Amino acid sequence: MGEMFRFENVIVRVWSKDHNPPHVEAYWPSMKRPEAHAKFRLDTLECFECEGFSKQDIKRIQEELKKRHAKLWEGWRQIHGQED
Repeated sequence: MGEMFRFENVIVRVWSKDHNPPHVEAYWPSMKRPEAHAKFRLDTLECFECEGFSKQDIKRIQEELKKRHAKLWEGWRQIHGQED
């Protein structure tokens, strides 16, 4: 499936054949600064891996994930064939 949505130049993706726990990955590709990358659990929206995002960036991403939480779960389940 790949890209789920974009906001403020952040790309949020769900990858096929990805590992548990169910999660999404956020990227910040830019020519002006190194690419940032973070992973967020879908059950808690906790950031469990991060490189290049500030704490403030992580909070903004988590707020956007909350707004789309049901759709993100739907995308994960569709790609991975899981009910929960």
